[in-house]
Amino acid sequence: MQSRREISLALARVNQWGRFTLFTAALAVVVLSFFCKKSSAQSPWIEGAKREGKVVWYTVLSESVELARQFERKYPFIKVDVLRASNPRILNRITTEVQSGKYNYDVVRTRDYVMHHLVQSGLVQPYESAERNAYEPGWRDEKGFWTSTDDNYYVFGYNTRLVSRAEAPKTWEDLLDPRWKGKIGLDGQDFELYLGLRKKWSEEKAQAFLKRLAKQDVQFYAGHTLLAQLVAAGELPLAWVFAHRAESMKSKGAPIEWVSNMDPIIVTLGPIGLGARPQHPNAAKLLIDYVLSREGQQLIQSFDRIPSRSDIKPRTAKLNRKQLPLLPLDPEVGGEIKTHMNRFRSFFGLQQ
Repeated sequence: MQSRREISLALARVNQWGRFTLFTAALAVVVLSFFCKKSSAQSPWIEGAKREGKVVWYTVLSESVELARQFERKYPFIKVDVLRASNPRILNRITTEVQSGKYNYDVVRTRDYVMHHLVQSGLVQPYESAERNAYEPGWRDEKGFWTSTDDNYYVFGYNTRLVSRAEAPKTWEDLLDPRWKGKIGLDGQDFELYLGLRKKWSEEKAQAFLKRLAKQDVQFYAGHTLLAQLVAAGELPLAWVFAHRAESMKSKGAPIEWVSNMDPIIVTLGPIGLGARPQHPNAAKLLIDYVLSREGQQLIQSFDRIPSRSDIKPRTAKLNRKQLPLLPLDPEVGGEIKTHMNRFRSFFGLQQ
């Protein structure tokens, strides 16, 4: 027979377990309540999107069709109509449609300078996606009009058979060395070079540098992909290329490397925004959330692009954004794009 002491101890354990069980149950209710609230907060978009059944996406991103396909797999009750075109065509189409009273686009993803025009013209509206918390300042608009989906890092790539790592330029001033005369490649539309240096330095210093660079007999070609190919082929020892393109070519055995410590590394953004009067607002927000989510950003990275989201592990160690002197260009610079372009070209004596 159990002693009174043993019985008392047993009862104490039962009471303790009872208190623990009640605490656990209470905690479970709190946790369940939290997730229910979270689910409830999302339900207006999902349920509304089910009723809408469709979203229209105007975009310049070449991989948008694949992004839309994966989105449709995740949300099979939504059909994504993708209109992919160049930046000027998208801008012209939206402008023309709006002038006739039509707002056919729900979501738009363009270049930074086009997004600036859309914001200024009232053709997109703020949307504070919860995913924006994973994006650093400079990669998202303070007022919520846009968030960048992917980046272009402008860097100087060089042919490793013609230029050693030790010989490669480390600073902007190094580009003015006589050894690089006639050996530097740029795109004739590279006004971002002027804007980036102006933002980092000053108007006066940027202009002075570019005028000196012009004396280096710079070679001009159309397109940064072509420039990277010319570097890899040995036709150009050095050129201003996209870092992700150089990394992709390097991984396939091409003799190309790029300078990662030249400050600044100028970055152009790929902003996505919500249409001013979307016909499918819930599906539109759901699509934006998806593109900005970890899942969507990892998919963009699989296309050999650089995702803008800050918590995505870089595809290669060299693309680690935390180790690079990145300088994102603000879409506001697009307000005077023709002026910037003409000024850049004037430094090198190119036709306006």
